Amino acid sequence: MIIGIDSMDSVLLSKFEKDLPNFRRIKENSPDVRMRSVFPPDSDTAWASIYTGLNPAKHGVVHFLDPLEKSVTLQTMETDHSTVQGKTFWDFAGMHKKVCILLPHIGYPPWQVNGVMVARSSIGKGVKAFPESVADNYDLSTLEGVGGVPSKREKSLKKFIEDHKRLISNEIKFSLEMLKADDWGVFFTYSSSLDAIQHYFWNYCDEADSTYQRGNPFKNVIKDFYALYDVMVGKLISFVDDETAIIILSDHGHGGRPPKLINLNELLRISGFINVKNKNPTNNILEKLKSKSVEWISRYDLGWIASKILKVFPQFKEFYSVSHSLDLNSSLAYVTDLSGIKAYTYGGIKINKDKLAPDDYEIVREKIIQILKRELAENIIRIAKREEVYYGEYLPKYPDILLQLKEGYGLGNKINAPVIDNAYTSNIVPGSHRGETPVFFILNSNKEVIRKNMSLMDVAPTILDLLDIDWRRFDFDGESILEGSK
Repeated sequence: MIIGIDSMDSVLLSKFEKDLPNFRRIKENSPDVRMRSVFPPDSDTAWASIYTGLNPAKHGVVHFLDPLEKSVTLQTMETDHSTVQGKTFWDFAGMHKKVCILLPHIGYPPWQVNGVMVARSSIGKGVKAFPESVADNYDLSTLEGVGGVPSKREKSLKKFIEDHKRLISNEIKFSLEMLKADDWGVFFTYSSSLDAIQHYFWNYCDEADSTYQRGNPFKNVIKDFYALYDVMVGKLISFVDDETAIIILSDHGHGGRPPKLINLNELLRISGFINVKNKNPTNNILEKLKSKSVEWISRYDLGWIASKILKVFPQFKEFYSVSHSLDLNSSLAYVTDLSGIKAYTYGGIKINKDKLAPDDYEIVREKIIQILKRELAENIIRIAKREEVYYGEYLPKYPDILLQLKEGYGLGNKINAPVIDNAYTSNIVPGSHRGETPVFFILNSNKEVIRKNMSLMDVAPTILDLLDIDWRRFDFDGESILEGSK
């Protein structure tokens, strides 16, 4: 049995532990395994690595776009799962065992498996099953996702909460019914509501957040949802016997949106890598209007309106994500994962190879890395060339230099501005993913856990190992964490 809970954070789980009796018992009986997410710790990218055992540069599910582009894409387009179809742990396990796969992220529409696969659309109301006859016995419409972005009005937020609570209740009921339906070799169920709740209610619950208001009616919402998932896992694991191995995991953790921006483009401009367009009053006006409008959106809680505008008029994203003073065609390097309307601690720098002689590319890349290490030493967790992080045919989807800043700092794209500036965006979508704190628990394993540090790519081979399937037959980037894996 594998239970996937999107965005469950190990730090918060420990914080709420005394009110989570099932997770407390699970933690006591599970080896202390620390798992890291992928780069970037986006849900699509992370779950693809969990399913396939491959690094993102091999499976190709990488949306390394500016956040506004991500917002538009995720609201209007279904994620293409063709690169993971047929390559997941349940596809491999299905060669030997009967599988039941419920609501996997980026698994829509479902494909043929040895058993049952039920999947829901991430952008619409669709829920489909293989085989289609599953829909004859169950009302799959009760599993449709909760769409839209809530406004900051209390009525809208309460409805958002109740809709997600109802969805989790329906997921529990359906999962239990499917558990009873057959003797499955592999049973996987997934839930995404915690991710949405943490994104929109982080600043209502985190007293350290600069926009937190004491006495607000939603201060315990995140804790309440951890308690709901405590009930979920309790019901599911109580249904199976001690001979059933159980894995409970998330794809990444969750934290606050960075309140500060580091305008890397300004550092690149000072160092001579960025060219500014000829002085044009219109460009200056557009830059000021962009900064001011983002501040207004945050101050007056208009993020939900901005989201609706972007969905209907995606061309508006260019206004926010493109610097009107930056000449991209003649610049040698610039920030590629632009902050736009949401700030991220992770991103990258694109190098314009067309403007360089072949022998100069590595010289320029190394020079930029050294400059950023020197200027931002206290603010950087990691900076590396992309091939030092991953390898595979999809590596060109990544920018030339990958960068992760310390918690509290996001990547900014302004020029002729302070290098460190206020983000003005943490109140729009106050929660953000963090890659260091996903959860991983394993119970009833028939083999000893011999490695306490793992990555998402290790999950698929570990699952196959629990099934006594030789995971070495498959081209995984990860390895089983169990005894005999070497």
